[in-house]
Amino acid sequence: MEGPTPVSALIHAATMVTAGVYMLCLLSPMFEYAPVAKNIVTVIGAVTALFAATVGLTQNDIKRVIAYSTCSQLGYMFFAAGIGAYQAAMFHLFTHAFFKALLFLGAGSVIHGMHHEQDMRRYGALAKLLPVTFIAMTIGTIAITGLGFPPLHLGFAGFYSKDTIIEAAFAAGGENSIAMFAFVIGLLVAGLTAFYSWRLAFFTFNGHARWGHDDHGHDAHDDHAAHASDDHGHDDHGHGHDHKPHESPLIMLFPLVVLSIGAVLAGFVFVDYFVGHHQEEFWRGAIYNAPTNHVLHDAHEVPTWVKWAPLVASVLGLLGAFYVYILKEGLGAKLAARNGPLYVFFYNKWFFDELYQATFVRFAKFLGDLFWKGGDQKIIDGFGPDGVSAVSYEVGRRTGKLQTGYVYHYAFVMLLGVAGLLGFALYAFR
Repeated sequence: MEGPTPVSALIHAATMVTAGVYMLCLLSPMFEYAPVAKNIVTVIGAVTALFAATVGLTQNDIKRVIAYSTCSQLGYMFFAAGIGAYQAAMFHLFTHAFFKALLFLGAGSVIHGMHHEQDMRRYGALAKLLPVTFIAMTIGTIAITGLGFPPLHLGFAGFYSKDTIIEAAFAAGGENSIAMFAFVIGLLVAGLTAFYSWRLAFFTFNGHARWGHDDHGHDAHDDHAAHASDDHGHDDHGHGHDHKPHESPLIMLFPLVVLSIGAVLAGFVFVDYFVGHHQEEFWRGAIYNAPTNHVLHDAHEVPTWVKWAPLVASVLGLLGAFYVYILKEGLGAKLAARNGPLYVFFYNKWFFDELYQATFVRFAKFLGDLFWKGGDQKIIDGFGPDGVSAVSYEVGRRTGKLQTGYVYHYAFVMLLGVAGLLGFALYAFR
């Protein structure tokens, strides 16, 4: 996340990180006849969605929260492909491109307005100072959380694509317990997504201003106050807060307006083409479904409570974030300061880095040292060039001692040589 936000928007929203989903869907003819592989994809996708969502709850860098959000949404796409709803996976990839690019560029606008500050603990009350950015990011937040109205089938982009994935998982769950596992995780992650997304929005644009109050821009309400610095390298001494936050120039706001339109309308306009009545002519065989795969058709026939469940989860997440960061402002700081085991677990990314270090990195280093020091240095070099040169050097060093520089020594050796030759001749011609 060290690059500029336009780069982040391109990479996270629509290109590199989603390329795997695109490949998986193109390989649908292969996966349709590999049920075990599909189940593995489903499990990994569901766990990824949960993992990244829980980590996103505790991050303070505005770009880092959105980056983990991308990872979580990728989990949705992958488990959709795993249950055979490839069209739904591609639909979510498509809608995600709009609202995630919008959120990243919106974050860039906030960072610009806050003079390159990325720590949300130094934001607050920016809605009036950055009105266009505020409206755009609110639209992006509504889109990613999937808020909509199921009876009329109306909502922003994420409402159509994410709900289709969750409904498809339920439909597939009748014959596949792993798909039902993905459905449960999908609902849980919908609530977590709403919580961390609205946390970002409330923390940034609402509440009281946490910039310009004192030398460091911190006060009693700072979330995660127990930690003096964040992973991205900010220390307690913020920078550049003598200036008042300001709205970005038009050249930065125009893409936000365009992407906002996509975040609002992309789902409504394209739902019938990706996963609805016109999908056959839209895909034209690019995605293959086996004759036994009716998951998308069955997704439209799920019970009413399943259609309402993602919205209920999202609203609960929204209410939770509103309670913690608006009604009880400062509660987040108190929860963080306790350093409870769950918070520490999420903040440290499930300790995956430490686990990876303890297993793969150390084991790889052990193998590397074994083959390098034992195999390469001691065996190959020892018996090869180093060994030959060492023997040559030692022979030269020892024979060099015979060179004394005294003539009588050389005469004595020559005499021994003559005696040896005479002895050999007498022996050979006796």
